[in-house]
Amino acid sequence: MSETFAGFETVPGESVGFDSDRLGKIGAYMDQAVSDGALPGAVTVVLRGGRVAHTHVTGKLDVEREAPLTIDSRFRMYSQTKPVTAAVIMTLFEEGAFALNDPISKWLPEFANPLVARPLQPTDVVRGALSLGAVESARREITIFDLLTMTSGLAAFGRTPATFWPTLAPAWEGTGFSPLDTDRFNDPIGTYEELVVALAETPLFDDPGQTWNYASDFDVLSLFLNRLTGQSLDDLFRERMFEPLGMSSSSFYCPADAVDRLVTDHGWDEAANLLCRDRPETAEKANRTNRDLMSGNGLFGGMLSTPADYTRFAQMLSNGGELDGRRVLGRKTVELMTANHLGDREIDLIGEPGFGFGFGYAVRKGVGPSYSQGSAGTFGWGGAAGTWFFVDPSEDLVGLFFTHVFGYQLNPEADAIERFQRMVYQALV
Repeated sequence: MSETFAGFETVPGESVGFDSDRLGKIGAYMDQAVSDGALPGAVTVVLRGGRVAHTHVTGKLDVEREAPLTIDSRFRMYSQTKPVTAAVIMTLFEEGAFALNDPISKWLPEFANPLVARPLQPTDVVRGALSLGAVESARREITIFDLLTMTSGLAAFGRTPATFWPTLAPAWEGTGFSPLDTDRFNDPIGTYEELVVALAETPLFDDPGQTWNYASDFDVLSLFLNRLTGQSLDDLFRERMFEPLGMSSSSFYCPADAVDRLVTDHGWDEAANLLCRDRPETAEKANRTNRDLMSGNGLFGGMLSTPADYTRFAQMLSNGGELDGRRVLGRKTVELMTANHLGDREIDLIGEPGFGFGFGYAVRKGVGPSYSQGSAGTFGWGGAAGTWFFVDPSEDLVGLFFTHVFGYQLNPEADAIERFQRMVYQALV
């Protein structure tokens, strides 16, 4: 009987169009990165044609402890929760629960009649007076489509004028992502719903539909899901995605019998040495389930998942919405989700040109201009602790990378994700 991983047959690279020696460079590099202290550990997975050509595991759950990282370790997916959130939303869209151009205020009236911050003109400034900034009515309401494509104009620290930060702070305080957080981590003062609703108190930085920005769009969508269905995200994700796909080790909180498989969240000290940031025994994800801090955007760690579970989700997308004979999404729905909806505009988050955005996914526009190999139509996304996945429909190819260092992609010296994707493509024949 042939070996399997995540329910998929494991085969030699040559049988699915890889040079195995070249594909083997992935594991050798990851082992060296762990040995050098650049990574606490890493898991890599590559599939082509729905068959597994590569898996590799190296390193530790915690750099200061002996327990090894394993193929069934549970990772905080952070923003890599977004693609799953979008998939859950689109199952409801297929059932006619809403239209994509519906205003979000239909379910979240707090966001009705949005205001937009406008820069003051010199003629508006009065000597001796401190202006809090000018606002005017937005040209239209925020729609579900705006939120899925992250073009809502929702306030964010990177774009919103600093004069409005006092009203924006309550929406982010205690999440660990606010520049105003100094001593609070995964410990907000209010409930998750209160955090999301607080976003409505700050004017938009631009009219809906105009500008792509990485903000809280998927948190607003999470509250939309709660109110639309009356269910928690954990129940909704389990019913519509985890159980149909056989993702038995995925959830928003870690059950007690799996805490020994939950990775430690790492960070860096000032000398770029790895340090422990959040261990399982003190983590929100393992010990404070009564607070229901479940964010489809990825706050508080987002969903927890294993390499095997997320591989099943990614392969479902690659298959056009179906896995093991069970259809979760329609083929044309997946095409809609993973198309570029920004036109000529590009996202400014992943460090290279040539990418638009779908519903929670970066979408590659073409082979160039870009700094890396790939195909037009490739889509994927990552998480704040250094996870990443991509699906290349042209090559029938899926790649997944997992590590556990918060802010990994923000360190210019941390390039294991880019190297992983490069080594996958250089191994194709």
